Amino acid sequence: MTNSFSAAIGAWAAESKDRIQAVHRRSVELLAEEMVDTKPNGGRLPFLTGNLARSLLASTEGMPKASETPTAGSNVGAITATLELNQSVWLGYQAIYARRRNYGFVGADVLGRVFNEPGDYFVEGAIANWQQIVARAAAEIQASVESR
Repeated sequence: MTNSFSAAIGAWAAESKDRIQAVHRRSVELLAEEMVDTKPNGGRLPFLTGNLARSLLASTEGMPKASETPTAGSNVGAITATLELNQSVWLGYQAIYARRRNYGFVGADVLGRVFNEPGDYFVEGAIANWQQIVARAAAEIQASVESR
């Protein structure tokens, strides 16, 4: 009886860890989706060419660096697919102008152009929804488990 009890507890614990890890991964994916939800679709991210949305990258090494070249697309799915429960993950935009679009900018740039642009606060908006994002991820994973 001890062996079957130990095996049952061991299997339950392994399933629990797998489910928590799945919620962690899905939560990061949903956060990234929120961060690239454009204004025309009801989100906060400004949309002109799509470069800003495409420039969102994930990393387990540190914050992704900004770049002046257009980006091919996000790698969030590839990073979250192998994300371990105890691993930190960073989400950041490569578009060099992401900071100005998020926080706004008042003043002259290096070329002497004067701007008075309010911020869109798309990063803070997504972060403010973290609890709902995790709850949604947990509900999705629970529904997936129950449908088996």
